[in-house]
Amino acid sequence: MSKKIFLFLLNIFLFEVGYTQIIKGTIIDYHTNEALIGVNIILENGEGTSSDFNGEYTLNLKTNKKQNITFKYIGYEKVIKTIKVTKEKIQNINVALSPSSEQLSTVVVSAGRFEQKIEEITVSMEVIKPSLIENKNTTDIQTVMDQIPGVNITDGQANIRGGSGWSYGAGTRVLVMVDDMPLISGDAGQVQWKLIATENINQVEVIKGASSALYGSSALNGVINIRTAFPSQININKNKLPGYTKVNMHFGLIDKPERAELNWNGEKRRAFKGIEFLHSMKIDNLDLSLGGNIFSDDGYRYLEVTDRKRFNLNSTYKSKKTLGLSYGINANFLFQTTGSAIVWDGLDRAYIPLNEEITTTAGDTYNIDPFITYIYKNNRHSLRTRYLKVINDNSTKGMDEGQDNESETLYSDYQWQKNIKKLGLQLTTGTTNEIVFARSDLFQGNNTRKNHSLYTQLDKKIGKLNISFGGRFEYFTVKSEKEYIINGDTLTQFSASKPVFRAGLNYQLAKATYIRSSWGQGFRFPSMAELFIRTNYSGLEIYPNANLLPESGWSTEIGLKQGLKIGNWLGFIDVAAFLMRYNDMMEFSFGKWSASDPIDPALNFYGLGFKSINVGKTEVSGIEVSISGQGKLTKNLKVNLLAGYTYMNPIPLEPEKIYETLIDSIYLNGEYISELNYTNSSSDPSILKYRYRNIAKIDIELFYKRISIGNSLRFNDFMKNIDKIFTEQHLELLGISGINEARKKYKNGDFIVDARLGYQLNNLVRFGFVINNLLNREYMTRPATMMSPRTFAFQINFKI
Repeated sequence: MSKKIFLFLLNIFLFEVGYTQIIKGTIIDYHTNEALIGVNIILENGEGTSSDFNGEYTLNLKTNKKQNITFKYIGYEKVIKTIKVTKEKIQNINVALSPSSEQLSTVVVSAGRFEQKIEEITVSMEVIKPSLIENKNTTDIQTVMDQIPGVNITDGQANIRGGSGWSYGAGTRVLVMVDDMPLISGDAGQVQWKLIATENINQVEVIKGASSALYGSSALNGVINIRTAFPSQININKNKLPGYTKVNMHFGLIDKPERAELNWNGEKRRAFKGIEFLHSMKIDNLDLSLGGNIFSDDGYRYLEVTDRKRFNLNSTYKSKKTLGLSYGINANFLFQTTGSAIVWDGLDRAYIPLNEEITTTAGDTYNIDPFITYIYKNNRHSLRTRYLKVINDNSTKGMDEGQDNESETLYSDYQWQKNIKKLGLQLTTGTTNEIVFARSDLFQGNNTRKNHSLYTQLDKKIGKLNISFGGRFEYFTVKSEKEYIINGDTLTQFSASKPVFRAGLNYQLAKATYIRSSWGQGFRFPSMAELFIRTNYSGLEIYPNANLLPESGWSTEIGLKQGLKIGNWLGFIDVAAFLMRYNDMMEFSFGKWSASDPIDPALNFYGLGFKSINVGKTEVSGIEVSISGQGKLTKNLKVNLLAGYTYMNPIPLEPEKIYETLIDSIYLNGEYISELNYTNSSSDPSILKYRYRNIAKIDIELFYKRISIGNSLRFNDFMKNIDKIFTEQHLELLGISGINEARKKYKNGDFIVDARLGYQLNNLVRFGFVINNLLNREYMTRPATMMSPRTFAFQINFKI
């Protein structure tokens, strides 16, 4: 008997000491069924683990007693599961987490190419949600970009915190991407804004500051990453459904300008109208979205008529046979005809192009993007590829005078990510390769460009501290069929290479207080347009510069982000001080770059025109304060807010350095000069050209029951510095007039107000009324271009 008791007690002891049960499972979002990465799973004794790329986890439970396991994830409600002992060696516990109304759940990917909480990243970033895009009746994503604190768009060129000036249709210092893929033409380096599907946007992420270490050449001044939505992300009246259909229609009128002299169209109102649609669905393991946009605009400027048709496809298939394997294809197709001009015909004829000449572009642009992703354990492999083709048939007054351009871009990005849990380290490494074939009268023949790069970034979390470090090596080469003389040598090929690095820290000081600091280098190789373009555009000459050098630089900042909570309204206030320095900065400058035509000097505008040149070393410093948030202040009142103020001090560091010699002398500042420096070519050399010092913006929208009211306000001070030649009286003798008069008239800056009103009829139908430039103010974004007068737009949106 005693022997049996002894054996019984021994079995209990061994069971207690040696017992191990494996708990495993998958953690998903309750509404979307998408896997959640990095969820904390914690035992009562403090031990635990986190979920991997597939949302999967494994725990070893070394006790035979009941155990409470906590599942915690930022932006989601905490879940506690009580685990009972079972006879099975492995117990499966799957968990679905619901988003928390008490926390912000803004997750971004652009800062490190993996999902991070916005408050924990090491750089300044703004996020735009789709409601702002839709409610402002956005037919071109540029109009929303112009509402972001510290960001300006001028003639299609994005400028973040004064890092860029004016460069008409050639080159960009801000990399614009859709789903981590650059959307920039291979020849001109021009952002393809019209190709972006505004009907299918989940989130827009804007990184402020040099990001070349992770994203390459065009990210010298920052990144705009537009993330499209897949079916399970789409939100309809707070209920996330597996798929839906939406149709947005609008009709608008362009009001008469305030001054009668500007009204070239008489009593008749110009009109614009459009329809966009999106159908999104899940078919078994296939996510599929199909969308389109048809838009027509009579234009507020004489002859600038736009006719656009755009269609898009997004698809992702998750393999049934191979866990973690997904692949698909995305595509966009744009067919449009549009008119554009550089300079007006005078202040009282500001909506009429110079000499009534516009450049009409009839073009087709499309991209096809196959991709494949494989996730295994803590490894993620992805290969994203793109074929981008741009075809532009350009003509002036119906005459095609060698202005066409066509390019093909082949792009690939292979990326490997490794989550090394034991070290708390996230490793991202990859290679990017691009080949561009350009066949263009505009760029003087056939040209080829190649870009190859390797990049790596390490992100580590140590308690409340996040550390980020990365590097990239870029190699560029451009080959032209035409010979150019560079420093006395006859060349057809140009190349450059450079390593760039970045580093950043973010530390959580308190529950909702984060301090960060970052430093990053940037590098940009000239576009084919800047190197080789030779054309007459709307009456003005544009010249090539094969001697153009790549520009490089660095930016640094220190910032503080503070979380805010008022009732159920949640947001952040962000304060940042920044500094950017550039070497060999490129600027689009006006001068005498050619001899006058010997027979008819006016034929080539007396040799005057624009050219991209290097202007030496420059610096931009400043401070930015922004606030953003959303949520309910009361039971029935919801508020969305995005606001900010940016002070910038952009200055030349070598104002007396001679950076260009003219083909012939020109009369500036009361004397004839043949050598340009920043002082003698500027109207005010105390600041860089085509920049502001002060920018303030606010967008606020109130939702009360079924009604919404929104306002957008934008202020910028006077643009003090432009090309000096624009302010010279003798330029008026050549036909360009009214610039000095306009600068005196608008010397106090610009203040623009937009307003919108919405009514949610039911769960399926919403009506909207939008007024842009409510006060019908005259304003310019650069010399000799007047922006749109007041417009009215009526919307009706269907969501099924």
